[in-house]
Amino acid sequence: MATWIWLIVILGVFLGVYYLLQWALGKWLHLGKRRHYRTFHNETHKKWDFRVRLVSALIIAVVCMWGISRGVDESFWKVILVSNFAGVFFQELCTAYMEWKYSEQRREYIRVLASAGCILTFLFTFYVTNFFGLA
Repeated sequence: MATWIWLIVILGVFLGVYYLLQWALGKWLHLGKRRHYRTFHNETHKKWDFRVRLVSALIIAVVCMWGISRGVDESFWKVILVSNFAGVFFQELCTAYMEWKYSEQRREYIRVLASAGCILTFLFTFYVTNFFGLA
């Protein structure tokens, strides 16, 4: 099969595992359905969410510019992947803290941390297996 078909299959499996994890944790922890849009518990949460997203975007942008200035080669994609690791990890840790501190459903932070772990595991697996042999 063509490479792009395998990539679609791999992404489909990841999304299936991710949503199954979300559903299972929701049932196990007796949580409601997770919203796909951002909700803020108070004004402090809204300000910090904006700051965290800005810092994460800056991390990714600076690393990308640094990688491009070095020249686009094989290591460029690894640098991009590591910057995405940092951005996702930073965002999700801050979101989990805000959920733990301000949410009515105190156990929502467990689902946030588990989903962050799922995403980071997928990205790490993608890196270790050299993009599942697709690169």
